[in-house]
Amino acid sequence: MFLLHGGCLTEWIEGGGLLLIEVVSAGPGCSICQKAIKVVNQVAADFPQIEIQELHVVDQFERLQELNIFSAGAILINGKSEFTTLPSLPKLRERVYELLNHEDKSTR
Repeated sequence: MFLLHGGCLTEWIEGGGLLLIEVVSAGPGCSICQKAIKVVNQVAADFPQIEIQELHVVDQFERLQELNIFSAGAILINGKSEFTTLPSLPKLRERVYELLNHEDKSTR
């Protein structure tokens, strides 16, 4: 599921145990971007706490520049740069598991 940027995004994330994964995309013609979206969707299928958003480089240029992200296929989790290039499926799955496990412990 892709979300639009909105005012309630921070509240949604801070609601507890949820992850927003953003994929930096140059558009449908970008093969790396499509691979990144596919990997993220595969991981999200295993974790119902994940929402996905595609960040188009043209629309989000200033934000990406502030985060020092200069490559399509980069992945942000809860607004923080986690992977500057396309990660493997196991690496992304492991990182998501770590973050969700940490969230679970901090909410107890």
